[in-house]
Amino acid sequence: MAVTVRFYAAARKASGVTELKLDAATAMQILDKAVEAHPNLAQVLPQCSFLLNEVALHDLNTQVLDNATLDVLPPFAGG
Repeated sequence: MAVTVRFYAAARKASGVTELKLDAATAMQILDKAVEAHPNLAQVLPQCSFLLNEVALHDLNTQVLDNATLDVLPPFAGG
């Protein structure tokens, strides 16, 4: 399944890219592939929240459909 992964803030800095296109069946598999391609993400991902097609994702074993979008959102500071 081709999924667009979009990175924001610290995740963007760690990956060095704004987005990737990856193939995998679950969100966890997609994130594993992202770390393989951009190892610095391993330090950021444990603190991140995720949106799958603009809906909060709580279970990384969730199946992803072709053309889905996975947003990687690190904690934001400010108020």
